[in-house]
Amino acid sequence: MNPRRRFIQTDVLIIGGGVAGCMAAIGAREQAVDVTILEKAEISRSGDAGGGNDHLLAHLNSGEPWDTDEAMCQYYQQISQGLIDLDIGYNLHIRRIGEIVRRLESYGIEMRDPKTGQFIRTKSFGQPGPYFINFKGKNIKPVIAGEVKKLGVNVINRVNVTNLLKKDKKVSGAMGFNVRNGDFYVIKSKTTIIATGDATRLWPNPSGLAFNTWQSPFNNGAGHAMAFRAGAELANMELTVSTLIPKGFSAAGLNAFIGMGAHLKNSLGERYMEKYHPMGENAPRNILVLGTYREIIEGRGPCYVDCRHLSKEAMEHLTKNLLPVDKDTFMIFCEQKGIDLKKDLLEIEVSEIQIAGITGSVSGIVVDKKGRTTVDRLFASGACSVPSYGLSGALATGLSVGIEAAQLAKKIKNYLNVDEEQIEEEIKSVYAPIHKKGGIHYRELEDRLRQVMLDYVGYIKTEEGLKIGLKKLYDLEKRVRDMSVKNYHELMRASEFKDLLLIGKLVAISALARKESRMGISHLRGDYPNQNDEKFLGSIILKNKNGGIKTFFRPAKLNLSNPIQRVRS
Repeated sequence: MNPRRRFIQTDVLIIGGGVAGCMAAIGAREQAVDVTILEKAEISRSGDAGGGNDHLLAHLNSGEPWDTDEAMCQYYQQISQGLIDLDIGYNLHIRRIGEIVRRLESYGIEMRDPKTGQFIRTKSFGQPGPYFINFKGKNIKPVIAGEVKKLGVNVINRVNVTNLLKKDKKVSGAMGFNVRNGDFYVIKSKTTIIATGDATRLWPNPSGLAFNTWQSPFNNGAGHAMAFRAGAELANMELTVSTLIPKGFSAAGLNAFIGMGAHLKNSLGERYMEKYHPMGENAPRNILVLGTYREIIEGRGPCYVDCRHLSKEAMEHLTKNLLPVDKDTFMIFCEQKGIDLKKDLLEIEVSEIQIAGITGSVSGIVVDKKGRTTVDRLFASGACSVPSYGLSGALATGLSVGIEAAQLAKKIKNYLNVDEEQIEEEIKSVYAPIHKKGGIHYRELEDRLRQVMLDYVGYIKTEEGLKIGLKKLYDLEKRVRDMSVKNYHELMRASEFKDLLLIGKLVAISALARKESRMGISHLRGDYPNQNDEKFLGSIILKNKNGGIKTFFRPAKLNLSNPIQRVRS
């Protein structure tokens, strides 16, 4: 097979058209440069916010002591345990939050209560005050995508990016294929931004369905993988995230429930979270999940969300303005199950494990305060990068990094030459499964990968288990050459599997290096059950060295007393 080849040249290339990618495109295009987005799906509904969003993490400098830049910086450090450098968090995210809120309103997204003209704000996940703006963001993604198109950004949908182009130790663009017709794309760029979101589908979903996840199923960690292969540093891949989901529904809603004051109870009717954190149900998300996990495995499950004490107004807001926004069928699910949240408990369970950019996440591609990775001309933003805090982080880091990448592109006069040998090798590798006859279906290998990750790199890890798991992952890698597919959609899945397998190995190797437990359920070592700040207050860094995986430790930069002064100086 010799696929049709398409060559494109652009100043700024953005890989991923989710919220971060779209905001990066807006920021870059406003700097008067040519911008191209490559999106695996279609940007109007792609990414984690594709189905909508009901909360935005934001401080508004309203005059309250908890509502300032300083307070948000302190929250940032506390929730991440200092593993995010505030210089980076402030420059890419915190300082732009007010601008993001203003932009969203200018785009026509309704952020305020139409009755009062004020923001409705709620508190959860360890916040010192109600940082979450409640809003009807069902159409936030198509609205932002519309702004991208108005600015004249070149959007190419249905392209699965497989690898970055490199020349003279600099990233010079990317390669990929159209998932509908198989065309092979080679895009030359002056600067490149990875905005590919989370890494999902590495662990089994409680429902048993591979794609029934609470983040976008398209986000398979491709950005992490291609950045690593290009030589960029990744951080803390062992510090994963989980949430609490309604049993049988497999999409979250935890923020909405906790923000409105719901209680978490075990089968004995006890509110159990105060045993695990002084803030009780207002504890950080990973502690809520850990507490629930402990209750269940220690025999006090099942566990429930209890809304029966909430006021009529709170229940109205919860069931009409929050839960249905990005979970269209949730109230239908409750009705079909015979659950009345005003009268009944709602059973919950722990979700699948993911590497996701939700509140408290410190895993992903390492960037500096301009969004630059450790590889020249390569940037990263959103949930695939550190830092990124949910929707707010994707919006703010996307905008910030788009501006920075455009400003650098303006200074670069000439495009780097394409390495023809690299292109030919990539074509041979990418299309190999479609030539293979009678091989192994990608889904068989992907299911096996998930089972290995659950058995050996799951909620509670040990050194022996991790080493066994790694051996099985390397054995699985030998089967990649035997994959066969029938069409271009399956070819995309085969490509995703290769990235997932690499991410699985990185998680296991990083988990081996962190010989402690940290951040609640994010990293539990059965053989090292305690947190060890003396040795491990910092980041486990992973880097590609001559095709191998190198790990090293980078101590955290801590200044909880007055972080904003250090940042601004």
